[in-house]
Amino acid sequence: MSELSPNRIFAQYRDKIQPYQPVPGRKYTITHSDTTGQLFVFIAGEYVEDQINEMRQEVRLEWQKAKRGYVLSGSVQVDINGYELSSKMRSEAFYSEMPNALQALRQADRFLFERYPVLDSAPVFIQFVSDNPSYGKTYDFGTIGTYK
Repeated sequence: MSELSPNRIFAQYRDKIQPYQPVPGRKYTITHSDTTGQLFVFIAGEYVEDQINEMRQEVRLEWQKAKRGYVLSGSVQVDINGYELSSKMRSEAFYSEMPNALQALRQADRFLFERYPVLDSAPVFIQFVSDNPSYGKTYDFGTIGTYK
């Protein structure tokens, strides 16, 4: 995994979410610019709908309380109506770019991880949402600390 330049990552806190708290209820919407290659990480109490376009290239993640600590779980929309891009191509693109998205999240919300280093051991599960069982799967991307 190549390291992303911090200059390409932009973070924005919304709602009542602060850099250090809360962990429960904290949701991330990650988008990007095809033109500039910049990654945008929105950290809020709800997913940020005003930054999502018809191509549905966003990654959505949220902290969930588990028996032992937290899990970072999320989803991506593989199927998209009205566009010629195949679910196979979108699934492959999401899978190959997910490490960059997770690295952007880890960098954008670094103050939270500095305050609560135990969060680095949280597992990351991403559901690829598709009507086709070949592409509609949940993937284990290891722990979020892998992406620092």
